[in-house]
Amino acid sequence: MRISTSQIFDAGVNKLMNIQSSLYKTQNQLSSGQRITTAEDDPVGASQVLLDTQSLNVIEQYADNQKNASSHLAFEEDILKSVVEAILYVRERGLAAQNAALSDEQRAYFSVDIQARLDALFALANSRDSNSHYIFSGYEGNVQAFQKQSTGEILYAGDDGQRVLQVDSSRQIAIGDSGRDVFVNNPTGNGVFETGANAANTGSGVIYPSSVNDPSAWTSSKYEIQFTSAAAYDIVDISSMTTIASGVPYTDGAAITGIPGITLSISGQPAVGDVFTVGPSVNRSVFETLRALADAFSVPVSGNPALAAEVRNTVVANMMNLDGALNNVLRVQATVGTRMHELKDLGEIAQDLNVHYQEKISRVRDLDYAEAISRFTKQTTQLEAAQKSFASITSLSLFNYI
Repeated sequence: MRISTSQIFDAGVNKLMNIQSSLYKTQNQLSSGQRITTAEDDPVGASQVLLDTQSLNVIEQYADNQKNASSHLAFEEDILKSVVEAILYVRERGLAAQNAALSDEQRAYFSVDIQARLDALFALANSRDSNSHYIFSGYEGNVQAFQKQSTGEILYAGDDGQRVLQVDSSRQIAIGDSGRDVFVNNPTGNGVFETGANAANTGSGVIYPSSVNDPSAWTSSKYEIQFTSAAAYDIVDISSMTTIASGVPYTDGAAITGIPGITLSISGQPAVGDVFTVGPSVNRSVFETLRALADAFSVPVSGNPALAAEVRNTVVANMMNLDGALNNVLRVQATVGTRMHELKDLGEIAQDLNVHYQEKISRVRDLDYAEAISRFTKQTTQLEAAQKSFASITSLSLFNYI
């Protein structure tokens, strides 16, 4: 068979180019450390790497969201700790201010102190994050959560929403709480019922809520304890305007059990016509409670037993309300801690998945250096041999033999 000179040249060039191409590919693999540098290298493997890389990117995005959520919740937790400390301080000062040996001036000092804590609590409730968003205003991050009216009343201006972040494929987590839930929705009294005294009372009686004996018997109705004499009282169901107990003997500090399901007591000496109220708990903001305490301790009561009893009833009721506010903030604080713990668990899972996908991608895409170096050496030798043989063949000529 005849082989022309052009065929010899073409075959030699093609062979050299094929070897150079393989060598170039191996060189790229060695420099990048990857077996698959283009989809052509391994279409199935490249497709799998693409899918795994996308999954890895999603996991990394969730991990970033988890870190952001943890940062938001850690900031909120710090604020709530300060809120708890402020409430505990007011509680301590409120108990101290009830000392009967204190003068009006001394009680006024406690009033000023509590007012200062009220201002501090107002500032905490309007805390802003690193993006200048109010953390307790719900979805309305640009709206100041609590605003002080001209009357001194503090009202909530946000909404009830909770901002959330997607921290897993099937989990969104709240990164904040509304100010209404933290500072406003605080149950009055003992959380089931609250007590009070008529402002027109002229005796020295003070009412104390005690306990719920039978929750199923408590009807959440409103009642009045009406003193018909200094030694007896009637219990009237205001909701139905019926007298459920009449002429009950009064004993200072003794348990009053005539209202279904609950027990309470009255101390001191009520006067004829004095009225004490009992009703279901309602929600009251911690700001209202602190303001009521500050106002009560600022009232001079020396020489006026009836006014002293009125102030005492206000203080007793609002100290109970303060306990309700404290318990509510502790509840929110506990939910924040639960969410932070969940984020920690999700973060550990994300780390494990990250390692899993990194290893999976590595097994498919990464280069076996020992095999690649051996192949590179072989291809280099082949190229050198092909170049030498091509040079020898192309130098052949009949003129050398003439």
